[in-house]
Amino acid sequence: MKLLTFRVPPSRRERFGVLLASGQVLDLSSLHGDRRLPGTLLACIRSGSQGLAAVRAAVEKAEAALKDGRALLASYGLVEIVCLPPLIPGKILAVGRNYGEHAAETGLPSYSRPSGFVKLTSTLIGHGGAIRKPRWTSTLDYENELAVVIGRDGVNIPTRRAYDYVFGYTIMNDVSAREVQNQERREGNILVGKNFPTAAPLGPWVVTRDEVPDPHNLRLTTRVNGEIRQHSSTGDQIHKIPAQIAWYSRTGLQAGDLIATGTPAGTAVGYRGPGAWYLQRGDAVECEIEGIGVLRNTVQ
Repeated sequence: MKLLTFRVPPSRRERFGVLLASGQVLDLSSLHGDRRLPGTLLACIRSGSQGLAAVRAAVEKAEAALKDGRALLASYGLVEIVCLPPLIPGKILAVGRNYGEHAAETGLPSYSRPSGFVKLTSTLIGHGGAIRKPRWTSTLDYENELAVVIGRDGVNIPTRRAYDYVFGYTIMNDVSAREVQNQERREGNILVGKNFPTAAPLGPWVVTRDEVPDPHNLRLTTRVNGEIRQHSSTGDQIHKIPAQIAWYSRTGLQAGDLIATGTPAGTAVGYRGPGAWYLQRGDAVECEIEGIGVLRNTVQ
């Protein structure tokens, strides 16, 4: 299933929904008759199998109604809604230099184990939201990343059980201010260069684990103004998802946490051709991952 959080203009109310096979968004928040239905995606994750079962039942009922030619009262077209970040996690743990060619294009070595930085939840925006280019950077960069959504709490998780803790997957664009990030790295930390407002577009939805049999066999493509910049496979990750979960679980993972699994080559920092690939105001960025969807945002 593809689960999302959205609002219907002009209302500011957040709604929890699911994308149906027809392309319509079923508004689960409006189905008050079934008290088993969770009110938010985060509540759905935390409720375990019971919440997902209730959502699946609602989807089956809606699909049956559409098959019979009946209209759905609690549904919207994608063009009618504004997508919000699918969830606000407790924490976002990001893996750096996890693709060999990307490490090479930055001129830095890959890590001997999963390693990276923390992304603040205050940086999140949804699909269709605007990436606001800070006035203090001229090196705004994109990083298309598969993000793992943790499904239950765990500490010191063994790699062999890692997927038992996965709820699903989504897309995160790890937007970066490179010159600030590089200065911070030289001084021993990375914070501001990765954590300014709108630096983490997320979405457009979370795809449940059952729909992604092999998260290391997905095509990953990034386009800026229609031009392909990144084109790779999640199978090229150096440290695979079970190793990432096992390592980061030392922090104590909680249901709803995110692990951003790294980005492949093709970022602006690694471009050596004429001109520059850094993002400018007016640019349209599309981060696509096979089996999940396309995360689109514009730069302002």
